[in-house]
Amino acid sequence: MTYLSFLFMVGVLVGLTAVASNPSPYFAAFGLILASISGCCLLVDFGVSFLSLVLLLIYLGGMMVVFAYSASLAA
Repeated sequence: MTYLSFLFMVGVLVGLTAVASNPSPYFAAFGLILASISGCCLLVDFGVSFLSLVLLLIYLGGMMVVFAYSASLAA
């Protein structure tokens, strides 16, 4: 379990680094997805599965807006 938690924490850090360092908003949105899914998996690992599911559904709605905006901006 410790290695799995460490893997999810690394996923959050890599995702947030991808969001902060990418000049392209399209690839930064992929980093946002990685960070949010890793964070929700980390919450599931800690035993807070309902809160993780609610946060994931809310973030997925927000990320769909980010994807639509970045796709229209990149085109």
